[in-house]
Amino acid sequence: MIKRMEFIVKVLAVVVLVSVFYSYAMFQGGFVSWFLFYSFLPLITYMAVLLCYPISNWQVTRKMGKKMIYAGDEIQVEIEIKRKVGFPIYFLVIEEFFPSSLHHKDSLRNKYKYMDEQEALIENRSMKRVVFPWFKRRIRINYLLKHIPRGEHHVKAIRLKTGDFFGFVKKDYVYPVDSYLLAYPSTRKLSIKEKVNSFDEGGSPSYRVNMKNTNVVSGVREYMPGDRFSWVDWKTTARKNTVMTKEFEQEKSSNVLLVLDAVDYPGLNRISFEGSIELTASVIEAFRRRTAQLSFLALGEDVLYFPMNQDKGQQSLINNFLARLQPTGDVAFAKQLTGQMKKIPGGLMVMIVLTAIDVEKKRAIDQLKQKSKRIIVFLVKPKPAITDVDNDIVHQLRIEGVLVNVLSEQQLLAKEFEVNM
Repeated sequence: MIKRMEFIVKVLAVVVLVSVFYSYAMFQGGFVSWFLFYSFLPLITYMAVLLCYPISNWQVTRKMGKKMIYAGDEIQVEIEIKRKVGFPIYFLVIEEFFPSSLHHKDSLRNKYKYMDEQEALIENRSMKRVVFPWFKRRIRINYLLKHIPRGEHHVKAIRLKTGDFFGFVKKDYVYPVDSYLLAYPSTRKLSIKEKVNSFDEGGSPSYRVNMKNTNVVSGVREYMPGDRFSWVDWKTTARKNTVMTKEFEQEKSSNVLLVLDAVDYPGLNRISFEGSIELTASVIEAFRRRTAQLSFLALGEDVLYFPMNQDKGQQSLINNFLARLQPTGDVAFAKQLTGQMKKIPGGLMVMIVLTAIDVEKKRAIDQLKQKSKRIIVFLVKPKPAITDVDNDIVHQLRIEGVLVNVLSEQQLLAKEFEVNM
């Protein structure tokens, strides 16, 4: 109904314009008045034809250079418009509708300069291009989409606008053109300060060892369901009066669980969350390259668990999950971790990636420490936001044997993630 009224108004505007020029020529008379009337008659005729010319039956397509990229990359986008009739069009405005997921930019490591100024990375993207097609039936434009943030992006529509020379007749139409883009989290090399390839007996597990080291005995431990009968250490079993099995270096390297805090909470720093995702992806990639098995647990609105598996399909599932993951849920991370405690097998090295630390999370970590070989905590948080309470909790965890890595702006701006394990 509204479009019909707009069309009627435009038709009346053209009729009034013709009437004005014709009335002026009739009443004024003379060469000048009729010359003006006939001079403007082609323009008025063009406006009338343009008013009836449909722009809703064109063929509009969008082609993206890639469908899957990494956060911070750029891609070339091409918009192509085809029309059957080469009606002369003086100008054409082509405008993109970008989703909210693209209304901030990812400048790779440089974004961590603004961890305490999140507004600096907000960017209301727009793409509006004016072309002058005239009689062309095929119109093409290209533009570059830069600093694409991690996530799943759907660019769904293109708006076309045109009109006459004086702006009396304006036409626009929105074409539903859906293009899909998936940006994986970028990864970096993981630089481990501590020597983790030692064969000395102790609580520090190794993932640098080769698969050939499976039969290198590094110690003994209590029997666990699934252990082979041939692994039983009979001398130690007789001495301690409990079934003990041999522990192998490769076994120590593979029993690792990575836990990610993906719970939304008031005051969550989005850049810190992106840092936690990038760190998680880098740790998973580092373990994959060393053929060491790593299980992954993400706690958010949904609890998702990826078991130890070197299969490429499993790795692809994790990458797709991390690409789409956003902080969700209202159940506290500490409560969820406590609830998952019974499902986590004992004797693991557990790595936990957090964007905030509090007393409840420390309490949950203390409970998890009782059944784990070792716990490593990664706290990704801007330095100005680290409070005295945070420092106290980190200090207490370190005294209790938990290895805590605090990653703020300085650590996140480095070329490599330097961590202690």
